[in-house]
Amino acid sequence: MSKTLRSVAIAIIISIFTIIGPEYFNFIVVSHVYADELPHLKNIYFSEGKDIEFLEDVYSYIVDVDKDTDEAFIKAKPDDSLDTVRIDGKVVTKDDNYKENIALKKGKNTIKIEVEDEKTGISSEYKVYVYRGGQEAVYLQDININSTTIGFVEETNFYNIELDDGTNSVELETRPIEGKYSIAVNGKLLDKTNSITLKFKGIGKYTLNIGVKDEDTQRLGAYTLNIYLGIPVTPNIADSINAALKPNQWIIVNGRWKYNDVLGNYLKNTWFYDDKLKAYFHFNNRGNMQTDWMEDGGNWYYLGTNGMMQTGWVYYEGEWYYLDSQGVMRTGWIEDNNNWYYLRRDGSMATGWIVNKDNWYYIDSHGVMQTGWLYYGRKWYLIDSSGVMNTRWIKVDNEWYYFNDDGSMKSGEWLYDNGNWYYINYAGTMRRGWLYKDDKYYYLNEDGSMRTSSRTIDGYTYYFNEDGSVNFNY
Repeated sequence: MSKTLRSVAIAIIISIFTIIGPEYFNFIVVSHVYADELPHLKNIYFSEGKDIEFLEDVYSYIVDVDKDTDEAFIKAKPDDSLDTVRIDGKVVTKDDNYKENIALKKGKNTIKIEVEDEKTGISSEYKVYVYRGGQEAVYLQDININSTTIGFVEETNFYNIELDDGTNSVELETRPIEGKYSIAVNGKLLDKTNSITLKFKGIGKYTLNIGVKDEDTQRLGAYTLNIYLGIPVTPNIADSINAALKPNQWIIVNGRWKYNDVLGNYLKNTWFYDDKLKAYFHFNNRGNMQTDWMEDGGNWYYLGTNGMMQTGWVYYEGEWYYLDSQGVMRTGWIEDNNNWYYLRRDGSMATGWIVNKDNWYYIDSHGVMQTGWLYYGRKWYLIDSSGVMNTRWIKVDNEWYYFNDDGSMKSGEWLYDNGNWYYINYAGTMRRGWLYKDDKYYYLNEDGSMRTSSRTIDGYTYYFNEDGSVNFNY
């Protein structure tokens, strides 16, 4: 991507002169100079979540990762290799591929990337906001009532709280995490103390909707508090008695599906196979049939909107996932119908270029790993049979090709490698024999190396200059 010119006017006071004359006239001479072009990155790569669509003049990005992703790595390559790159204050270099490992906490993680021009000292700063837990992972640090915690957990957004009869008011305190946040309770924006006095009008149920807005990214989080004043939080006794009278069947209690065993008790914390529906279902510790994504025994399952355990490919919120015959969400490499696919840590199917165990692979738009010759971005690449992108010398059909460190094939240019010069044809093949280039003749040996010492060819002895060109003065 070509650089975007940016000029920053800096007013510098060059000198101040005080001239004391007949009029006692004072004046200041001010001059303007212009800073060099701001340094910037060439790209940013984050190992988890969706790929970052990098633009050199966009300085902040948002990445969503799975809530169980506790570590990742980030690469930030400068547009100018002489510039210095710091990730969270630590210098990263070409030797380590401008890479830094990142430990992720729950919710929002801010990664600061600075690129500094070595000549001018001018720097630019990029920020990558990583949300561990996805778009809704906008969390508070704590919620207190009268300086006592409600048993707060960041990712739990629903709470039932009992208060004694006779309570007229309480102080609700919300504690945001570090950063810029605005908080509202039932639509009322809180002041800088992030607290509000709640007043009650007698026994009953009071619902508080707490909204959290991250001012850096404009993302929203939400918590709901149901306060039961003078009344207990209890199950519906009538529904519980009714459920016990219906063994071995599906029932609905308080709007949730449950299944009663032979004794009429809810199935809880267990899988259940329904012979009629030919599907597995799972019930939580309250006996409710679960839907959507669910974790059990360290594995993830997708139960769909009807509660049935899914297998095979599943399309969910714009991403493809693969669930094996046991319903377990797969990650990493999988083979399906003689094609290889790569699934990220969150289970989503990868496309485009990916790096895995320091090897590069290309995945097409259907998720299929590619092999063989690949034309991408007006450049040719060669992918081996295992899907790994080749670099350096590769022999194909008795012809030698050379691939740069980024995997792109060299063509129509000289190459200096391991102390020898080589010429790569426009077709990418290594040149042998005579070469006429830039009004000079060169001779390339059988191994492709440029000839610099004399050699007899077709009965005639040729002499060569130090640059490899034929010396016709002998």
